[in-house]
Amino acid sequence: MERRSKAIIIVVCVVIAIGIFGYSQYLSATHLSISILQSKVIQRNGNNSLYDMTLQFKNPSLLPINVGETDFTILVNNENLGTGILQPLVIPPMGTVSSQAPFTADNTILDKYNKSQNVPSVMLTGTSKYGIAIISVNVPFTYYPTEQEAREFIHSP
Repeated sequence: MERRSKAIIIVVCVVIAIGIFGYSQYLSATHLSISILQSKVIQRNGNNSLYDMTLQFKNPSLLPINVGETDFTILVNNENLGTGILQPLVIPPMGTVSSQAPFTADNTILDKYNKSQNVPSVMLTGTSKYGIAIISVNVPFTYYPTEQEAREFIHSP
């Protein structure tokens, strides 16, 4: 009976350790810093423009963060400008990673704000999929680019 009690205690400790690790990964994922390093139009047709954006992620935690495929949407003054997909990446502890993120923009909305001298409100929102051992967690995020980043994005040649 004593052996069985020790085994149960070990199993409970392992489950608690996995839970603590998973929760710490979740907290780390929600404190990522995101910024737009560069955005440029690489192709434009009648309805859409294909952008090549470079996003930078900063991990403030002591653990590496595995970010799965991330679908994101960019809104300009609450209008859906378009969508993009960020491919999976690993952000090292206390590290920074840059990643290319293709993005397709609606030219009607883009042209509407491109002609204006005012910088509209831009918001990047989406859901990242984080893999933690055998568990997958979806974490929503919202990023508001600085005025300079928004200006360069909207008025990109």
